Amino acid sequence: MFKNIITAKNIITTLCFSALVQGALGQGNTLQNKTTGIIKVDGNGPGRIFDGIGAVSAGGSSRLLIDYSDKSRSDILDYLFKPGFGAGFTYLKTEIGGDGNTTCGSEPSFARTKAEMDAPNFNRGYEYWLMREAVNRNPGIELDALEWSMPGWFKGVWSQDNADYLVKFIQGAKHWGLNLKYIAGCWNERDYNRDWIVNTLRPTLNKNGLSHVKINAPEGAGKAWGIADLLVKDEEFKNTLSSISYHYPDSYMWSDNKEEMNQNALESGLPLWSGEDFSLPGKSWRNTMYMARNVLKCYIKKKIVKVNMWCPIASMPDIACFSNVGIMKGTNPWSGYYEVWPTIWAVAHFNQFAKPGWKYIDSGCGELEGEGAYCTYKNTDGSNDYSIVITNGTKAQQLTFNISDLKKDKLHVWKSDSENQFQQQADLIAINGTITISLDPESIYSITTTTGQQKGTHDIPKEKAFPLSYADNFDQYSLDQAPLSPKYFYDNSGAFELHQSTGNNKYLRQSLLNDITHWIPDECAYTFVAQGTEWEQGQISSDVFVENDAFNGKGYAGVILRGAYDKASQANIPFGYRFNIYKDGTWKLQTKTDTLASGTVDVSKWNNLKLTGKGNNIKAFINGKMVADVKDDRYSIGAAGYVSGFNVAKFDNLLLNYTPASGQLLSGWKTATSPADPSGNDLINAFDGNSLSKWRGKADAGAQTLTVDLGSVQKIARCETFTDFVDKSLQYKIEYSTDNRKWSVFSDKSTNVKKSIPCYVDESNGKARWVRLILMPAPDKTIAGIYEFKVYGDK
Repeated sequence: MFKNIITAKNIITTLCFSALVQGALGQGNTLQNKTTGIIKVDGNGPGRIFDGIGAVSAGGSSRLLIDYSDKSRSDILDYLFKPGFGAGFTYLKTEIGGDGNTTCGSEPSFARTKAEMDAPNFNRGYEYWLMREAVNRNPGIELDALEWSMPGWFKGVWSQDNADYLVKFIQGAKHWGLNLKYIAGCWNERDYNRDWIVNTLRPTLNKNGLSHVKINAPEGAGKAWGIADLLVKDEEFKNTLSSISYHYPDSYMWSDNKEEMNQNALESGLPLWSGEDFSLPGKSWRNTMYMARNVLKCYIKKKIVKVNMWCPIASMPDIACFSNVGIMKGTNPWSGYYEVWPTIWAVAHFNQFAKPGWKYIDSGCGELEGEGAYCTYKNTDGSNDYSIVITNGTKAQQLTFNISDLKKDKLHVWKSDSENQFQQQADLIAINGTITISLDPESIYSITTTTGQQKGTHDIPKEKAFPLSYADNFDQYSLDQAPLSPKYFYDNSGAFELHQSTGNNKYLRQSLLNDITHWIPDECAYTFVAQGTEWEQGQISSDVFVENDAFNGKGYAGVILRGAYDKASQANIPFGYRFNIYKDGTWKLQTKTDTLASGTVDVSKWNNLKLTGKGNNIKAFINGKMVADVKDDRYSIGAAGYVSGFNVAKFDNLLLNYTPASGQLLSGWKTATSPADPSGNDLINAFDGNSLSKWRGKADAGAQTLTVDLGSVQKIARCETFTDFVDKSLQYKIEYSTDNRKWSVFSDKSTNVKKSIPCYVDESNGKARWVRLILMPAPDKTIAGIYEFKVYGDK
């Protein structure tokens, strides 16, 4: 791990002069002035206690991780949680499932009815499992949990029912051999209730032997830090909380939070946390620097001592909402392949050099010219160990630190940049407590008196495509271990759970039967099979049975082809071709808005449904007999899976056969330009693999162009254009060039009147280094926003 040691970058100097860092040193103030002189660090000066860098597993984001084989799964977990190996997260907050969509998908409830509180099923889902795996690697990791959606049997969110539910969740953790340190006394990013926290939740915890479990709030609910205005006037409320935890307090996905720090929050005496942060793909160095800089600035500007990253791993399918977002990526469990992103090592620059309980030294924290920042951390055990974490900005520079009580003459240096992450450098030698370091632009450094850091590594299996033919009769799964759902299935909303019939046959059952407290409105239940690619042509077949009507309408069960979530709200009725049978004895072949064909069927028995798609030809079969043969081209690509109402719907004997669009993606994370976006700050949104990030040109009634540089001349064969023009057609042209001067037409849709969801697909052949998309204004003068523009290589 020491192969890339360099010596020329680190310069040793003697102390010529000293200057105090200009900025407030008191705990109640921020440190915002730019540092220009020698940084004098007073080791005995004020500073708050560092609480570490944590992770938030929620919104379905970790679902596919548990489906990996033992070796790859264990290796991934090492990168996340093993101390001194990778990110080494020191805190893990998980979602308390409630059967509704909570960002990327739905997580199951352990007691979806009040009756189940007497016999809760703690094997549902994967969050207990993930917590246990984290503790296996780091017994000292702090565990927390928070509600998004909730069961509908509660007599109100702020009820005794909810307090009992949280107690039961904590008892479920004990069932798994886990001890939660915290519980969130609020509803994620929605609301909190002072009287419930003080008069219901806290007494209920105490009565059940859980007085040691601490309560955090408000987790993004209400006005930023506004809870502190109550705390300074309400000693009882303040004494009930262990921290003030807000979400994205300094910035959100490259948008600065301009709200000033609440002085009452600073004076409350409670630790201040960023309870959820980041929400970006960690593959790019741009985002990696943003994350590390944000951790530093959270303390420098707002005295935040813990920052928790959503999400630790992007383990949701690429078709999911907020896809490709996280600190590393694991979406290919059938092959064992995963990606270790630079953000793993950015987190390591903190967690491998300072532990929870260390102290920030305010005089050693500040911002640098060119968007840089630094923080100094001191061990409080009397060892006088120090670590300094620096993110340098756009220009190379030197920094000199004079540390008043530095007793060691040798300091170790670790560096990350866009080319190489977490590399140990030449040591610095301190003379009279002073060190000088030369910093390269856009780099992260950790300087420390400690040892034991390493860049852990495991061999990563090769990536493989999902099988083109796949079958599952659901009989292979155990019903007494997590997650109680089949491999590679990804619930968007509702609760699809494995069950066993009286004849020992196992099947998949949609089990949410009543309304819930939604985090966002859920209109139906559906689950996709995570093929790892969006389906273009093929078929899905399955046996289905509708047992009853839903609480809110006719019960139904069906299959879906070319399915995609509606970006207006990911829990709406999905896009795609749905083939459903209903409890009233009818069947329908439907789009999101229309019925393409319908008829009758005997629903007193299981029926086999088959749905095929080849080009614009969609066919539906019941028990081997074709009942519909229609032409429709509104859906181009998507996923396959199951759909139902909120009723008992049963599924068995799944069979998938499909032909994906072949070719290698060439445009991912490539550099792009546009006259409408000279700075290029938002253009990466069209190439980052995040299904919800977007680029939009100027709304000036003129055509808008974005051009992507593929890096070298390559054969191109296919382009996919994902836009926010769901309700209207897109007019556009795609051109290509080898020299960025002479252009050829790849596709001309400048007079197009057809809608295509979730994207427009164009196929041709050419050789190109540059590919440009030219967007024509709609009749109402609007310009389409581009979620993704994908260029694929030759088949």
